[in-house]
Amino acid sequence: MNVDMPRLALVSIGIRRDLLAPLRYISKFELLHFYRRSVYGDLTVEDLDATLRAYSSPLDLYQQLVRAKPAVIQGVEPFSYYTQPYLWACYCAARKTDAALLVATLENRPLEVKFGNARAFVLRKFLSWYFQRACLILVLNQGARENVLACGGETVQVQSAMWGVWGVDIQEFFPRVARDPNMPPTILFAGRLHPEKGVFVLLDAFAAVHARLPHARLVLVGEGPARNLLEQKIRQQNLALAITLTGVIKHREMVNLFHQADVFCAPSITTRQWAEQVGAAALQAMACGIPIVSTRSGAIPEYIPDGAAGILVEEQNAPALADALLNLLTNPQRASEMGQRGRAYACLHYDAHANVQRGETLVLEHCVKRNAHRL
Repeated sequence: MNVDMPRLALVSIGIRRDLLAPLRYISKFELLHFYRRSVYGDLTVEDLDATLRAYSSPLDLYQQLVRAKPAVIQGVEPFSYYTQPYLWACYCAARKTDAALLVATLENRPLEVKFGNARAFVLRKFLSWYFQRACLILVLNQGARENVLACGGETVQVQSAMWGVWGVDIQEFFPRVARDPNMPPTILFAGRLHPEKGVFVLLDAFAAVHARLPHARLVLVGEGPARNLLEQKIRQQNLALAITLTGVIKHREMVNLFHQADVFCAPSITTRQWAEQVGAAALQAMACGIPIVSTRSGAIPEYIPDGAAGILVEEQNAPALADALLNLLTNPQRASEMGQRGRAYACLHYDAHANVQRGETLVLEHCVKRNAHRL
């Protein structure tokens, strides 16, 4: 690490490889990354480096940040009651050390909807003080921008940038050379096995696809609370031979699964508590040249160009989902063209290296120059 560079302290609750690996592209800061836990267990020894610092509590986080004396502190996701103790540890450390405070957020649900009027009012009041201290607020979707502005964040502070969720490594996630002609038509899902991710809608849609294409296959990657019920429904629909549940797959190995897929499906469902915020696996699929079938949940339309890189359908509509999947599985030429457009779009907008560089420039301009007297 270059001690002549300004020091940037990133604070995370959980870390996972797709969010951790792009940090190697940070070149304008001396990086320290504070984290509470590894959330998916997908890290290997190769993913761990000297920039990582584990903390055990908000007090421990505060003490470590004060000792580190960073020029910039990026706190955790602000729009959560769970994260508040850690958020305010970052705030207090920034005040103690006179560090610039950086905010990054992707929470896109309206606060009154997610928390109710009273809890939303309290959270908004506290965050208005927090945002007043911030030198820069980076938002990853339009809903997050609206939440920040509703808390008193100033328009000049708020910038759209892929920061925290950086995009995808377009060198690691790349299109396959050629499709294996012996491979059956394959649909890939990757994410939490949870009703809000649309896994039961996908199962119903796949039943319709399988009726038309008996050799079609569905691969479900991930774990979650819906797994047992999902397995039960798979058996009830006599689809056990056509559906594979892989469990958790290491992020490093995901490119191999994308190369075996013809379509990536992300049938997310908006709930009171959650809507899709970015959809990192969909960005990886685009980088691999795989067409996408998804819904219009949350920020999905902001990230997946409908009709170009994918087909977006109404939420919780299994027949529409099945039609879109069949459209691509039975029309390889259209699927190939859509995949190519998706790859080009991902290279232009979701290249993690480029996004890290752009984000660093924003942080330097808005945070470091503001605190130049400290450096």
